[in-house]
Amino acid sequence: MLEIFDETFPEELTEAGSARRRMMLMGSAAIAATAATRLLPESARAAVSGTAEKPIDFLFAIYPNGTLLDFAGPNEILSRIPNTNVRFASPEGGFVTLEKGIVFGPTEKLSDIDKVDVICVPGALNLSAMMKPETLGHVRRLSETARYVTSVCTGSIILAASGVLKGRRSACHWAFLNILKEYGAIPDPARIVKDGRFMSGGGVTAGIDFGLAIAAELRGAQAAQEVQLLVQYDPQPPFHAGNPAEAPPAIRDVVYKKLPGSQNGLMRPVL
Repeated sequence: MLEIFDETFPEELTEAGSARRRMMLMGSAAIAATAATRLLPESARAAVSGTAEKPIDFLFAIYPNGTLLDFAGPNEILSRIPNTNVRFASPEGGFVTLEKGIVFGPTEKLSDIDKVDVICVPGALNLSAMMKPETLGHVRRLSETARYVTSVCTGSIILAASGVLKGRRSACHWAFLNILKEYGAIPDPARIVKDGRFMSGGGVTAGIDFGLAIAAELRGAQAAQEVQLLVQYDPQPPFHAGNPAEAPPAIRDVVYKKLPGSQNGLMRPVL
């Protein structure tokens, strides 16, 4: 490229003069590139630069008996994107005992959090720790000022119960999907659902897809894809039985019997 530029000047240059001209041309190109980048939207600019002007405060609201993978999956993505601070809070703070006896923490106390840019509520079968009026009030308070309000799996039921999803489309685990209607939300069977500043992922493993989707929203598609490659997220399941529409009928019927009400998306979590 520099040789082409030099050919537009027929006069002979000394070695020092040629070097100075190359530096001037490179400097002009850099200035032009910087100016062009400043005209891009925030997400696209972040993807180009690999950084962002303002750090993003991302909060996972976790709780006793919660499902680890619901937030561990997206955290694997979000903790690697540029200039993002991932935090964890729970109703009581400190260490939290999740499903299957897994202890996670320490966490901040939910009531101590003033505001965040993104709140994410992961799911579980037992939602009772989050369904207390005071706790739902903190979820609602943080959601009102958050740039994005998000969930994974049955975490959307908690958001809906807090009142922030009325009239909004939301994903959920397929077995519980239609419970959202009881709180005024609109069930959407898609794996990832975005409705304005509200974004949700379906059941459990959809959290990784959700993580990539929200990462692209926050820092651009390039940053999200770089992390996807870093963690080698290249799913190739040995079976195609991940949702009722694709699962073999015999498998589907067995699971329906194990999860009462799931056939109609009306399995009830512990509230």
